[in-house]
Amino acid sequence: MDLFEDDNITTTPFPYYPSNKTTCNYINKTEYQYVDHWEGIPENVLLNVVSWLILLTLFSVLRKRAWNYGRIALVQKTEEKWTQLFYGAVDEGVGASELEDSVASLDSSIQIDQGFCNWLVAIFKIKDSNIAQKCGPDAIQYLQFQKHIILYVAILTVISLTVVLPINFQGEMQGDETTFGHTTLSNLTPNSPLLWIHVTLAILYLPLGIIIMRRFSVNIKVTEREGQRRSRTLMITNIPRKNCDKDDLMRHFREAYPDVHIHDIQLAFDVGKVSSLERDRSDAFEAKTYCENYLKTTGLRLDMRPHVCGNTCSCCNFFGYSPTVDALEYYVEEEHRLREKVESERIAALKKPLGIAFVTFMSVEKAKQVYRHHRSTFGCGHDPPHSSMSNSLKPHRWHVTFAPSPADIYWENLSMPSRYWYLKAITINIVLFIVLFFLTTPAIIVTSLDKLKVDEKIRKMSPVLSEFVPALMLVSVAAFLPVLVGYSDQWLSHWTKSERNHSIMVKTFAFLLFMVLILPSLGLTSAQTFLEWTLHAKTEPYRWECLFLPDKGAFFVNYITTAAFIGTSLELIRFPDLFFYVLRLCLARSKAEMQSVRKAILWEFPFGVQYAWMLLIFAMTMVYSLSCPLITPFGLLYMVLKYLVDKHNLYFVYGPSNISQRIHSTAINIVIVSIVMLQASFLALAVLRKGLNEIAIYSLTGLVITMCFFIAHWLFHCCRGFSPIAYQPNSPSQSSTPSREPAANHRFVPHVLQSEGSGSPLGVSRSLRSTMSTIAHQELATVHNVAEDLSRIQQACADEMAQSEEVVRVQAPDSSTSISQGNIVLIDVDGARRDIDV
Repeated sequence: MDLFEDDNITTTPFPYYPSNKTTCNYINKTEYQYVDHWEGIPENVLLNVVSWLILLTLFSVLRKRAWNYGRIALVQKTEEKWTQLFYGAVDEGVGASELEDSVASLDSSIQIDQGFCNWLVAIFKIKDSNIAQKCGPDAIQYLQFQKHIILYVAILTVISLTVVLPINFQGEMQGDETTFGHTTLSNLTPNSPLLWIHVTLAILYLPLGIIIMRRFSVNIKVTEREGQRRSRTLMITNIPRKNCDKDDLMRHFREAYPDVHIHDIQLAFDVGKVSSLERDRSDAFEAKTYCENYLKTTGLRLDMRPHVCGNTCSCCNFFGYSPTVDALEYYVEEEHRLREKVESERIAALKKPLGIAFVTFMSVEKAKQVYRHHRSTFGCGHDPPHSSMSNSLKPHRWHVTFAPSPADIYWENLSMPSRYWYLKAITINIVLFIVLFFLTTPAIIVTSLDKLKVDEKIRKMSPVLSEFVPALMLVSVAAFLPVLVGYSDQWLSHWTKSERNHSIMVKTFAFLLFMVLILPSLGLTSAQTFLEWTLHAKTEPYRWECLFLPDKGAFFVNYITTAAFIGTSLELIRFPDLFFYVLRLCLARSKAEMQSVRKAILWEFPFGVQYAWMLLIFAMTMVYSLSCPLITPFGLLYMVLKYLVDKHNLYFVYGPSNISQRIHSTAINIVIVSIVMLQASFLALAVLRKGLNEIAIYSLTGLVITMCFFIAHWLFHCCRGFSPIAYQPNSPSQSSTPSREPAANHRFVPHVLQSEGSGSPLGVSRSLRSTMSTIAHQELATVHNVAEDLSRIQQACADEMAQSEEVVRVQAPDSSTSISQGNIVLIDVDGARRDIDV
């Protein structure tokens, strides 16, 4: 039966709550008759399977034309079909040189060829080790979470089909064995003793979920305060900008903490403009390289029209005829012009510190010591140790946190001050809430279609469309919501990728839960209706007997079915990404810019959005697992298909992405909240059907115990042994464990401020070369200063070479000669001598 009930709709009366034709219609106005016994579920499944096969065939055709399987192929440079460029995603320019060595071994293990459906076989051949090598450990943890969810839903499905479904069949309240309502909880009388089994299962599902989630959390090694496990770098903000100087900070820490040794201090600068120019310069450089290779290969010079859409609209531009120019000369001049602007902006950026510093200590314990001294207690401020620089640096105003990974930082967004960020966040979130509050469910669209008399045509069609179309519309509108949330969070200018992913995850799940599950379960079609009911509650009381009707369960079954088949297949084709990719192709000025377009389509995997989608379906399956047990096999089907699709996209489509443990921990908590929602919904149903009877009291007792347990756990940190998250202690061995990222990537310096070049002798990082160059060009007046700076260089070299497992010895130049005229001799373990002129 359709979710959107109307004046002439025929429904089975809710047990002990007789209704008439206007009892359960709040804002719905459709007028068609519909008497399908299984609420269109079989027909909906058939339509979804057919649509799924069509979409998979379309994807296979497009992928056949692309034939290089995504990032693993590193793009065939001679192939220029648009499908090949999109469905064969790229890695060039983004670590391609590092991947080339491993591609051969991965290819041999997976054995992918150009067959029509071999991509499907490849999904099952990809091992976790392959994914970890190409996508990083966070991708493995995400897939491990999905495996644990599949296990939980599989157990839930077995119990629902073997225990709950036969029990529901024992009643006689909803039709006969040929009707869908006969399988639901409403088929049992409110006084049935069999309901005790439902309540007991709702309570027992909680410890089962805790056990499975705890098993997952052990693998990801969650700590109570993320960042303290291995980070020995503190991020200090709110330093006075005019006094933010590296030497002053070093002097402050030496005086305030005599026993604390500083390994490195890096300042943050306003790099927004220079980053944008650097991207343009990089695109021009790659286009120039393409033109040079084109000339070497063909012996011909490439022509272009230097305007937007010059490659697509080759005959003219928007403002009239445009003559062709030599592409190589154009990009050489363009790259040279942008390089000069980048250099000038880089110099200007270095003069504008943001009042943010990254201080790296020699050990995690020392970092924790400084962190504790600068941590506010219950908002009462702090009084850290003082130094001679305290008056200018004002350390009592600092905000100190453990620094995220350098790869996790949006360096361009650090220029957004905290106070303006909060104001901007409040404004954007209020606007987002208002928009989504009044445009929540597709019933808004259905009501609009009713006004246009579209329902007159639907009335003459098969009842199948009346179930398939609302579910499809809900999936479509729900798919738009994460996009809107994602763009709103992009405008927020988060400082880290993890924070942005976490924000998108929480807000998307909350809005989807409210839009797709809560409001339809309440019999309301939108939040606007909920507001209207709130304002008119005294004159127009709500019909509580209309909650959890059998047709509501059918609608959610159809929704999950549509999400499982059509939703997952659309994630393979990626129509929104394809749209933006085609748009970029149309805006390209010449063929030489195709490489930049290839790089632009290598997005990072959106963990926040994907977590929210998956957890929404889990919550929906969980809440209706007892009242509508037939929903569980479709929920299990979705989880399996979602796992396979994400496994494919992680390996073949998206680039590596690092996220914080906080996202995985939040996902675990949402799973537990979904199980608690099952208990709450069953309690509400029991109270509405028979009041506060024995079964309702039993259910209420279980819910109260559950809530007390989690309140004690979250607020007072009690009962840690029964927590769904197994927190790992911060042992010294863990603290000293080196990070999983290369040492060069742990320099807290944005790429645009690093010196150019592929590297330094013996693996010395660019930041170390910059340090030595800065020291070398200082005029040192005394031998004491020379020795002091040589000691700093020696310590820096020792730290750098220790990470690359090479032994370095610095030989001092003659003491009578200034260091600017000396040389540094680096000697590695095999005795090779290399001189660096300073």
